[in-house]
Amino acid sequence: MSEKLGWHSLGTTFECACGVTHKLPIEACHTGTDAADRMADFARARCGTTCLVISDENTRAAAGDRPVAALTNVGKHVSEKVYPGEPFEATEELAKTVAELGAGVDFFVAIGTGTLCDLAKYAGDKLGRPVLLYPTAASMNGYTSAIVALKVRGLKRTQPCKPALGVFSDPEVVATAPQRMTAAGVGDFLSKASSSADWRASNILRGCYYCPRPTEFSEDIQKKILAAGPRIRANEPEAISLVLDGLLLTGFGMVVAGSSAPASGGEHLISHYLDMKHALYHTENDLHGAQVGVGTIYALGLWEKVLALDPESLDPEALASSHPSEDAIRVWIEEDWGPVAPEVLVQWREKSLDRQALKAEIERFIEKQWEMRELLSRDLLPSAQVAQLIQDAGGAITAEGLTVPIEEYRKAERFARYLRNRFTILDLAAELGVV
Repeated sequence: MSEKLGWHSLGTTFECACGVTHKLPIEACHTGTDAADRMADFARARCGTTCLVISDENTRAAAGDRPVAALTNVGKHVSEKVYPGEPFEATEELAKTVAELGAGVDFFVAIGTGTLCDLAKYAGDKLGRPVLLYPTAASMNGYTSAIVALKVRGLKRTQPCKPALGVFSDPEVVATAPQRMTAAGVGDFLSKASSSADWRASNILRGCYYCPRPTEFSEDIQKKILAAGPRIRANEPEAISLVLDGLLLTGFGMVVAGSSAPASGGEHLISHYLDMKHALYHTENDLHGAQVGVGTIYALGLWEKVLALDPESLDPEALASSHPSEDAIRVWIEEDWGPVAPEVLVQWREKSLDRQALKAEIERFIEKQWEMRELLSRDLLPSAQVAQLIQDAGGAITAEGLTVPIEEYRKAERFARYLRNRFTILDLAAELGVV
């Protein structure tokens, strides 16, 4: 992987046409059957002597002894913490415990996926220690990101952190993950088609910062993944490796952008809504990428409807007047979120517009619609094509295919836009009366 990404200037800074000097502090990213040895060699050159390796019973078994043995063979003193195999969440309390366990080590290694990697990244960030990751599934794009997702006071929140210093993955190990996890990774990767359009639209309509570079990172590999659906479902290591590479590149994009905006739009808000309901009320939720995949198909469908609107049929005054009042929205938020409603309200109010500003935004959309059709075509994929690939990979493409309650998913489509201050297609479609 490191060879493929040489032009990204891993571990350096680079100037960009957007006017920002981007930083990519990740120094190594390698995919290959020699991943354990490459990780050990990198640790010998760049890390200290002692390390804490965290995993769970499932990921430890999937990786086998090679990662720990390789570290030991290059002279590292390894201590391990292996969690039970039952699913568990990355809570702030557990992350602090990992930091306490590793207070005396020189670096951290996580063998696993989202939860374990977030725990290691949090601990490394808090202690100022390097973190190396050894993925065991192509299930999410957080391996190379500069954020962690932790449950804080009962709610899942993303926090900035220093990214891992190196990521090393063995495609033969990753291909042994449950097929449903890989399908979730496909959904998470393809979500950038919607989220990138959301990000670009926020620049066009609201003047938010935007840079095309993060989207460019994964353009080539997207074409290969789109053609690999049946091979992904068959767990072919080469095809699984494509998915993982795409997810790693998406994570790089987030680091360069300085936020999750290139990879997290309205489709992710739908997933966050379901996860937050699970955290608060213990309703069923599903794999992050599975929820995101269904949300992506929905969000891309909204973009298709929005960009097909006849601008002459739109009445900005009437649309702005028909938008729900702030009092109505407050009631919905309070009914949905109870004790944490005040936190949600803060997020919503940071992006909400009064009637006059909303009217002006709709007028801006009418003025810019043709420009948006041209620019957003660089990001968007047909919703039917995305649905077909996720289905070919073995993933859910409708709410009925998820383990979440159908009524909760339908509420997420309508109310997820109030969760966060980021402007997405969920906002624009509601403003234009599409939903």
